[in-house]
Amino acid sequence: MTLRHEPDVSHADWFVRTDADWRVLAGQGPAGFEAYATVRFDDGEREAYRPDDQTMAIVVAVAAAHTRTPDDLFFGLWDGWGELTDAGRVYTTLRGSWLRDLWFRPTPPRVRPAFEDEVMDGPKVHLADARAYLLFRGPAAEVGDWGARPWGTDLERTLPPASITWPADRAWFIAADVDDDDLTIGGSQALVDAVLAHPDLDAEPVAHGVVPTIASEDL
Repeated sequence: MTLRHEPDVSHADWFVRTDADWRVLAGQGPAGFEAYATVRFDDGEREAYRPDDQTMAIVVAVAAAHTRTPDDLFFGLWDGWGELTDAGRVYTTLRGSWLRDLWFRPTPPRVRPAFEDEVMDGPKVHLADARAYLLFRGPAAEVGDWGARPWGTDLERTLPPASITWPADRAWFIAADVDDDDLTIGGSQALVDAVLAHPDLDAEPVAHGVVPTIASEDL
């Protein structure tokens, strides 16, 4: 099984339709949880490097024990990832001789987007005019399993982790903004303590409400 597309984006109204700064929502999630923690993604210099989606999967697995709805989570995938469409990069990957072939084949083959048109062009979760997310839904165990089309017959399409994640009972929230090198999880003190104690997570407590530093072109 994979996550399924959720066209009813009103499920996100409880946090997007507030007066909170969108940068705080994107980087830390909504206010009001008992505690918050930041979890750093690997920077690529560690001997045992772990991709961001693996770190996210660990955090979601820990959080799943702290919700009454572990089989009903919402996952927001930022709509600006190049992996959703990026035909140019894929063409060079699929055809190493593309420069030679360009003389004979001036038009690269069309690479279909990661999802059907009704998903790519459907309703999205919007944070002000700065972020938009495709919304998916499913159990915690399916985290990261987007059900995206492969690039080609033998070339799997890997997508980044969700930028916003929360359970149907709203017991916690995970924010991993596209401009950040970490994620923030808000929830009960017991959940945050579990995240802080996990041996595979580089985590520390954090106060909610500090506006992250974001490049001016994103404002």
